[in-house]
Amino acid sequence: MANTDSLQLNNTASASYTQQELLRYVLERDNLSLDGVVSEMKKAERKRIIDNHPYKIFQCKDGRWRTCVKDDSKKDGRRHLVKTTLGDLHIAIVDYYQDEEETEKLNRATIETLYPEWLEYKRLHTNSEGYIYRISTEWEKHYRNSDIVRYPIVDLNKLQLDKWAHTLIKENDMTKKQYYNTTVIMRQVLEYAVDSKIVSENVFSRVKVDSDMFRKKPKPASETQVFTPSEVDNLHDIAWDAFNTRRNHTHQLIPLALMFFFQTGMRISEICAIRYEDIEGDQLHVRRMFCDYEKKVKDDTKGRFGDRYVPLTDDAVILINEARKRQLEQGAPSTGYIFSMSDDPAPYGEIRKTFYKYCEEAGMLPRSSHKSRKTVISTLIDYGVNINTIREMMGQKDERTTYGNYCFDRKDRDERHQLISNSLSRTAS
Repeated sequence: MANTDSLQLNNTASASYTQQELLRYVLERDNLSLDGVVSEMKKAERKRIIDNHPYKIFQCKDGRWRTCVKDDSKKDGRRHLVKTTLGDLHIAIVDYYQDEEETEKLNRATIETLYPEWLEYKRLHTNSEGYIYRISTEWEKHYRNSDIVRYPIVDLNKLQLDKWAHTLIKENDMTKKQYYNTTVIMRQVLEYAVDSKIVSENVFSRVKVDSDMFRKKPKPASETQVFTPSEVDNLHDIAWDAFNTRRNHTHQLIPLALMFFFQTGMRISEICAIRYEDIEGDQLHVRRMFCDYEKKVKDDTKGRFGDRYVPLTDDAVILINEARKRQLEQGAPSTGYIFSMSDDPAPYGEIRKTFYKYCEEAGMLPRSSHKSRKTVISTLIDYGVNINTIREMMGQKDERTTYGNYCFDRKDRDERHQLISNSLSRTAS
């Protein structure tokens, strides 16, 4: 029996066959190399096609070989093939049926059958497995059980896609952003079908949706998105107390990590993965993150911005020094992850859970660690830091994102009311 472990499907000779086809073929035969397998399979395929050819193959008086193939464009429904040798005629017959089979395969292609191939193609063009994960989630939620994904792509028309798109919006009460994220699959799979010569046009590009169809998503209230200065002070008091009293806790550096959020505006995935080697003078080189769903550190950061540098405030330096001091006191690694007592990155889930816990202890509205990032950005804006500097520090591609999604009022309701009153009240003349 041939050694199937030695089959390497990386040469052009085997490109037309799947790995399963090659393995199945070689298992049925003895003493075949990979080249032998491919050669034998091609011979078997040619023989199958010639044996199933329904028209007579014959040699004419002029010595040439002739046969017919089906051709609906001809008056009698047949097209004549004439070649000098029988071998050349066999090649022409095989080429005809293989072209027919390929055409039939393309005609049977659906969104469902093309999706896995497109997803692999998409994976080649991104370094973000998170993005691929989100696409897969959208497929499971909105596509897998939809009839339209099993309809031949060559037969899809604008009306069908228009009905599908508007039904999607209405049944899911979608915002414009949700619709755009969900329809990435439909748009790009059909574009891939154009590139694959399955269709000549991406019909979905002609589907238009009026903006009034989308659910309007108002900007959330500031008190749900950022912490006021007094709330930040309360969280710091709780965190310092926890750090000083829970010295033997497995994750005793988490309180420092929570305070570090408010000094840097970093994402939780980035804070989990920062190491002492990332400290470069008076700034922090942010160049990796902990991917929670993959449970590993990746040499990458969220989004397309890439590496960035975050200035270290005096308070941030104090927090780092406290972490190093505690690690040295208890014999924990002091050259690896800053907020971890082991060789593993700081615990993502524990930090996330503890943030909510401290909010509850402080008697304030529960907010995620991401809200500390919004708090930092809003604070920097309040103090007049240039928006481009803030954008670069936070690793955001566009200042419109910084202003639109991260700029909130850090004052409480009474302070805002008083400020507005002082600004608009007319003084006595």
